[in-house]
Amino acid sequence: MSASLLPVASPVPEKRFSFLRAMLLALALGGLVFVSLVAWVNSEPKTVGLRRKPMAVHFVTLPKPPRPHPIVRPRPLPKPQPVPPKPRPIVHHRPVPLPTPVKKVPPPRPKAVPRPPTPPPPPSRAVVAQAVDRYAVMLRTRIQQGLVVPPRVAALHLSGKAVVAFELTPAGRLLWVRIMRSSGIGAIDRAALAAVRDRSYPSFTKSMPQRATVFRVRVGLNDRRHRF
Repeated sequence: MSASLLPVASPVPEKRFSFLRAMLLALALGGLVFVSLVAWVNSEPKTVGLRRKPMAVHFVTLPKPPRPHPIVRPRPLPKPQPVPPKPRPIVHHRPVPLPTPVKKVPPPRPKAVPRPPTPPPPPSRAVVAQAVDRYAVMLRTRIQQGLVVPPRVAALHLSGKAVVAFELTPAGRLLWVRIMRSSGIGAIDRAALAAVRDRSYPSFTKSMPQRATVFRVRVGLNDRRHRF
């Protein structure tokens, strides 16, 4: 095969074309910059009919600054002199005497306290009742023996019975006496009261209750002036 030969362009015209294109772009950009500057200058406001007054400038002398106060530096304090330590006083301890041994004394033996005698058992009710009855019989006998018949009762041959009540302490002391049942004749009642007051009475026996006791005794006179 025979190869066909093509015509080859020379490189010189291409270089010239690129240079021209760059120059055109540069001129276009410079024109745009110039147009924008002119538009900006024309856009500033213009003062119409106003005149600028001259400004007066005055020179003022400022006062001198005050002198600074002198800095007073404190004097250095004198160095403290070391104080010698005081000697500690010497304390002489006195020897403590040893305690003297105490002799142990045995405690005294307690003395034997004698026991009190055991009291006897209290008497029974029957024994107490018998003792009170015997004492009451003794009282009636003693009162009847001391009865004094009034002359008016003996002259009129009067008779009557009165029941007398009275209270005695365990020592035999009379506390009070009064008529519990009258005989109907005042002279006989008064004679019965006088017979009780004028008598002395013995103490109570051990079998009797050791407290004040009230007794009732029948005292009277018959028509023959005999005591009963």
